[in-house]
Amino acid sequence: MLFVPVAGLVHETGEIITFNLAGFSQNGALTSKDWSMMLFGILICALNLIIILMYKSRVLQLRLCIYNILFLIGLTGIMLFVVYNVPNIESVSFRLPAVFPIVSAILHYLAFRGIRKDEMMVQALSRLR
Repeated sequence: MLFVPVAGLVHETGEIITFNLAGFSQNGALTSKDWSMMLFGILICALNLIIILMYKSRVLQLRLCIYNILFLIGLTGIMLFVVYNVPNIESVSFRLPAVFPIVSAILHYLAFRGIRKDEMMVQALSRLR
């Protein structure tokens, strides 16, 4: 999502503006940079990597999954807010990468359920000992 256009906006003059997490661009040249969303996207990617590598600490993995779900929902909200608050725009068309945070949040929830089920099974087995 950092480099692929998330949305296309049509200005009143007919110019097409593309939006990705790095900012807005016209004719392939970046016109305005938005470091906050780009850093937010990088934070989400780094948190995904940490979640994958923390397989020995399932409780921490569960917490990080919840935080990442909240970050992904926040990123989606921020993207919608930024795109719909651009002045003098006739139409907005979202592209396929716009649904990536939503799909990722759903997959994180499924991972959360699996990790929680695994942790409950380990706790039940340790009680039997």
